Amino acid sequence: MPDIKILEGGGFVDHSVTSTTVGGLRTEKSIPQGSSISVGGRTVGDDHGLTDGDLVAAVHNDKTGGTE
Repeated sequence: MPDIKILEGGGFVDHSVTSTTVGGLRTEKSIPQGSSISVGGRTVGDDHGLTDGDLVAAVHNDKTGGTE
């Protein structure tokens, strides 16, 4: 079980997770499939492994706009 830090609000918060990959973390933390996930400042895929001390950030851009 990795102990990682996930970006929440304005800082990184400690989490003990059962996931060993980013894909597993998506399921465990209900992170939408369209989200971009970075570990240690680098965007990674779902097969990327998680280890103790990783800094994880997820960004989901669901903003829409335009003119009518």
